Amino acid sequence: MTTDGVAQRRAERSRGTSGRPAAHDAGRGRGVVHRTAQHSRVATTAALVAELTGRDDAALARLLAARPDLATPAPSSLTGLAARASARPSVERALSTMDTVEIAVAEAVAALAPVRAVTAAALGKAVGVDAGPALSRLRELALVVDGEPVAALVEALGPHPVGLGPTLADLDAAGAHATTPPAPTSGDVVTRGRAATSTAPTPTDTAETTTTGPGGTTTTDAAGTATSTVTAPPTTAGALRRTMKEAPPSAVGTLDALTWGPPVGTVSAGAPPEGAAWLLEHGLLRRLSPTQLVLPREVALAARGGRTHRSAPEPPTVDDLRRIPAVVVAAEGARAAEEIVRLVAALLRTWQHEPATVLRAGGVGVRELRRTAAALEVDETRAALVAELAAMAGLLSQDGDEQVVWTPARTADDWLADPLPLRWTQLARAWAATPRTPWLIGTRSDHGSALSAALEPTLERGWALELRRRILATLTTVPAGRAASAAQVHELLVWDRPRATAPASTVTAVLTEAETLGITGAGALTAAGRTLAGGGSEDEIAAALEAALPDPVGDLLVQGDLTAVVPGRPLPELAALLTLCTEVESRGSALTVRFTPESVRRALDAGVGATELLDALAGYSRTPLPQALEYLVRDAARRHGQVRVGAAGAYLRVDDGALATELTGNPALASLGLRTIAPTVLVSPAPPGEVLDVLREAGLAPVLEGPDGVVVLDGFDGGPVPARGAGAARPSRGIGRRGHRVPRGLPTYPGASAGTYARVLDDAHLGDVVARLRAGEEQARRDAERRADGAPAATDPVHALTILREAAGTGETLEIVVVGARGTPERRRVRALSVDGGRVRMADADRETEMTVAIHRISAVAPLPAD
Repeated sequence: MTTDGVAQRRAERSRGTSGRPAAHDAGRGRGVVHRTAQHSRVATTAALVAELTGRDDAALARLLAARPDLATPAPSSLTGLAARASARPSVERALSTMDTVEIAVAEAVAALAPVRAVTAAALGKAVGVDAGPALSRLRELALVVDGEPVAALVEALGPHPVGLGPTLADLDAAGAHATTPPAPTSGDVVTRGRAATSTAPTPTDTAETTTTGPGGTTTTDAAGTATSTVTAPPTTAGALRRTMKEAPPSAVGTLDALTWGPPVGTVSAGAPPEGAAWLLEHGLLRRLSPTQLVLPREVALAARGGRTHRSAPEPPTVDDLRRIPAVVVAAEGARAAEEIVRLVAALLRTWQHEPATVLRAGGVGVRELRRTAAALEVDETRAALVAELAAMAGLLSQDGDEQVVWTPARTADDWLADPLPLRWTQLARAWAATPRTPWLIGTRSDHGSALSAALEPTLERGWALELRRRILATLTTVPAGRAASAAQVHELLVWDRPRATAPASTVTAVLTEAETLGITGAGALTAAGRTLAGGGSEDEIAAALEAALPDPVGDLLVQGDLTAVVPGRPLPELAALLTLCTEVESRGSALTVRFTPESVRRALDAGVGATELLDALAGYSRTPLPQALEYLVRDAARRHGQVRVGAAGAYLRVDDGALATELTGNPALASLGLRTIAPTVLVSPAPPGEVLDVLREAGLAPVLEGPDGVVVLDGFDGGPVPARGAGAARPSRGIGRRGHRVPRGLPTYPGASAGTYARVLDDAHLGDVVARLRAGEEQARRDAERRADGAPAATDPVHALTILREAAGTGETLEIVVVGARGTPERRRVRALSVDGGRVRMADADRETEMTVAIHRISAVAPLPAD
C-alpha cells in the first residue's frame, strides 16, 4: 500500500464512515486529549479482519500458536478472532512475550503512526536498530496492520508513548490553545463536537473560534476579528533549530526539559514564565489548562532529531561473567546432588517412623518442621525445601483416619531402591515442572495474615513454572566456563521479556533452589542441568549426572577410636549399612562416621544380629575390625531386648497358674486374644469392658481392677463404674492404615499440575480451529447480507465492546439491542460517546437524549451503513 493510500484512509477514518466530523467530548479537559490521541490513527477491527482473511491457514495457525489465549476457547469467526486479538487483556499478554527490541519498536509504531508513515526504515532510524524483524513479528501477532497499531496496543503503552505528547491534530480537535483563552463567565456553556443549550445568557463578545492553517493558528471573536495569531510550529529538526536561534535561554531550557518526556509541564495560573511564554507564542507549546502546558508530538520528534528513543537498546553483556573451571562446576553440582538425595531419603525415613501432622490448611506446622530439621541436621528453610521436593516428586502422601499425617507414599520404596542418578533425576524434573513456590514458606499469604506453611496448597503460583523454564533457558545462553550472578540473570530476563519478569528477589530464590539441587554448580549450569533445561529424557539426564559423580568405593577404614572413613562416594550398599549403624561426623571428599551405642542399637532394632552386623562391616574393611568395635556391638546385643514394651487393651491377673493355662486354651475366649506374659498374668488387645462381658458369658466371675490395683465395686451410693473401654491403649498417633487415602482435596503436584499452566496446542487442534474460523466468517458474511431488513447480528461480548470503543472515537452511528431490567430487548440507533468502567455513554440518535448503559446489558451491536 502506498503512503498516499494510507494517508487517505487515515483521513477518512478521522472523519468517520458517514462523512461526519468525529465527535470529541471536550468536557473532561486533558483526559480527552489523551483519549483522542490513543484512538486516532489506529487499525480498526474491519482492517484487522481483512488482514486476517488474507492470511493462509499456516499463517493463522502460527498466530494462534504464538497467542494461545486467542484459541482458548476458539472464537466463532475471523471477526471474533480480530476482536479478541485487539482486546486489551490479550494485547497485554502478547506484549509480555516480547523482548526489549520488539517492545521498543512497538513503542515507536504507537508514537509515529499518527504523524508519519510507519516503515521498517523509519522505525529503524527512530529506535536505532534493525526494526525489520520486530515489525514483522508485530504484524504476525496482529498488533500492527498496514503500519497502524491496534487501539489496545496504544492504550497498553500508556498515554505518552516514549514520553511523547498528543499530536497537533489531536490538540486542535480537543481545543488545546496556543494562548491563554479568556475565562468564561458564569453563564457560558463550553461545547465541542455536539450542540449544547443553556438557559443562562451567553455573551457573544466572548465567543471565540480557533482555526489552524498553513500559516499558523488564528483565534477570532464572534465578530470575526482576529484576537491572536500564532505561527505554525516547526515540525522538522532544521526548522526547529532556526526557530530556536532567537529563543531566550529560558525557552531553550524549558524545551530541553520536555523533549524526552514527560511532555506536560505545570505553570502558575497567572502569566507563564518567560521561556514558556515564548514557546507558547511561537506555537511550540500548547495549553491543556490554565496551569498545564504540553509539548506537541511533532515538535518533540523534531527536537529529538526524529528519534523516539534516546539511545538504541543494547543487550546485557556477558563478557564480565565470572570464569569457573568446568571441573569445579561438575564437582559442586555432584556434591549438591548427592546431598539433596540423601536429605530426601532421610526425610522419608524420619516421617516413616514419626509422620508429620497435617494442618487444617493442608501444610506442615512450625513445630513439625522444627522437629524434621533437627532430625535432618539442617535449618528449617532447608528442611522445608526438602519436604517440598519430596512432595513434588510424588514421594509423600497424606494418610490417616482420625488424624491426617504426611507419610512416605507407596512409590517411595521404589525411589529408594533406584540408583542415585535416577533418584536425583526424578527430583530435578519434578522441580523444573512445578508451580510450587517454596521460598514463600514463612511469609504472609496473599489473602490473609497467616504465615504460609510447607506443603500448603496455596503455595502454587501459575507463573512459577514459566519462571523456572525461563531461568533454565537463560542459563543455557551463558557461555561454558562462565557463571552469572543472580543480578546478571535477572538483567538477562528483563532484556528477554521486559514486561513480564519477576522481581530480583524471586529470581534469586529460584537460583538458590537450583544450586541446592545441583542443577547449577558454583553458579554455572552443570551438564545434567543443561540436559534438563534442553528437555532431555530421564535416562539422558541421569547419564549426565553419572558422568560427573566420582566412582563409588567399597572400602571402609575402621579405626580403634570407633570412627571409620570411606575415601570417596560409598557404594549404595555400604552407604545403606553405614546409615543404619553409624552417626555421620563429616562429609566432603571423604565420609567420616562414628559407631556409638545408640547407632548400633538402631541396627539391632532393625533386626540385624550382632554377628551379622560384624560380618557385614568386615566385608568392607581393609583390615580386621578393631576389638573395641566388636566389644561395642556384642555388649549392645547382650543388653538389647532385656526390657520389652508393648500395648494391651486389658490385663488379667489370676491367683493360680493352672487357671491361666485354662483361660488361654478356652475356645469361648478365643475372641479376646489372650496371651500369657507371666505365670499368673495375661493380656488382651480388647478393652476391659469387653473382656468382662466375655468372661462372664463363659461362666466366670471376674472383677474390675483399678489403676492402683484395688478392686472397683458397684457402691450403694450410686458411684459410677468406669466406662467399658476405659484404660484401653490409644492407637498410635494418627498413623491409621497404611495406604489409605483421605479425600480432602489434597494438593496436586507435577507432573499432573504442570499441564494446568502450560497450554499446548498441537497442529491438529490448530488446523481444526482455523477451519472453524473460516466457516464461521462465511456464516457471518451471510448473516450480514440478511441485515438489510434491519436485524443487527448478535455478537460476542469482546466483539461488541471493540465496536463500541471504535465508534466512540469515530462518531459512527450504531444499532444496538439493549436488554431492559425486565429482560425485554429494545433496539436503538446511537452514537457512542465514551466507554469506561464497564459502562458506555451514548447519544440516542432518534430521541436526542443521552444515556449510560452497562455493557453487559447490550446483547447485540452492528454499525449502520453510511447515509
